[in-house]
Amino acid sequence: MAPDSPRERLEKLAAQARERALGLKAELERRRGLPAGPGDLFVLPATAGLPVEWAVLERAADGKLLVVPADAGPPAGTADVEVPADAPGGPLSLRCRFGTWLDGALFEPGRRSGVLAPETVAEALRRFRQVESGTLAGSPLAEEVDAEPEYVDWIREVPERARELALAARPSNVRRFPSRSWGMPHKLAAAFALVSVGLSVWVGQLQRKVDRLSEPIFNPPSETVPLGEDTRGDISLAVPRTALHVQLVLSLDSSIDAQEGYLEIVDRFDKAVWQSDRVWLAPDHDYPLTLPRDRLPYGIYLVRVLPAAGFGSPPLAEERLLIEVAE
Repeated sequence: MAPDSPRERLEKLAAQARERALGLKAELERRRGLPAGPGDLFVLPATAGLPVEWAVLERAADGKLLVVPADAGPPAGTADVEVPADAPGGPLSLRCRFGTWLDGALFEPGRRSGVLAPETVAEALRRFRQVESGTLAGSPLAEEVDAEPEYVDWIREVPERARELALAARPSNVRRFPSRSWGMPHKLAAAFALVSVGLSVWVGQLQRKVDRLSEPIFNPPSETVPLGEDTRGDISLAVPRTALHVQLVLSLDSSIDAQEGYLEIVDRFDKAVWQSDRVWLAPDHDYPLTLPRDRLPYGIYLVRVLPAAGFGSPPLAEERLLIEVAE
């Protein structure tokens, strides 16, 4: 049986997204207005500039909450609990080494962003206790992850920094928002927008990915758009004004030969707003990218695939991306 095409894969993701979004929306509505409790995921104003949520593991009698930072960065290491994509709240890694007790007043009901399964909470609590007692023992694979430079950098810059910011926060300094649900889950430090950008002969369905977001951003295109035609519409991404990050999935089509090269995004003045390191360009491969919202103001951009010759070379493929306001 022939493997699914990139477009078929995205259509399946979209269908899964709708199904999971409805379930999560119902669960968030059920918990609307309730105080934070075990299993809840929250976004805190103090750490909204980082791609983290906070998983509540336990509530003390004095109202304090035992929480751990959660993110969708590198794979889980020895002290982390991995939440798979098909589990509630996933995909996430709960960074249990950085668990801490925080004032429950920091967790506003309107900033609840998701829910974890009870078994996930139990495993994270067990892992946190092992870290506390010094009895934690990891698998060889997890220990390899611990030593990866990417993992080390991420841990230092995201969960470790998040814990410092959260511990420094005070309820009196928290900006108060109306007590309301965000309607749909805003994952990873507020609303992320996802666009699947076809970088060769097709433009796929532009949908919010099931693993991180909620519902389709807009009615997606359904036709194939060959690269290089004289007339071709922009790929549009509607971004909420409240979004702190934009996530792009750059999907290479099979028409691009496997080779080393680069990816970049430039603005309308041909100024680079993001450039990749030298990467292996694999046909039918997805390259996820998360950028701070202020790196992509509303306007038109070009997303390019470049050969190994480097930046400034004629692109192997190029797509126009329009960032517009989500009304």
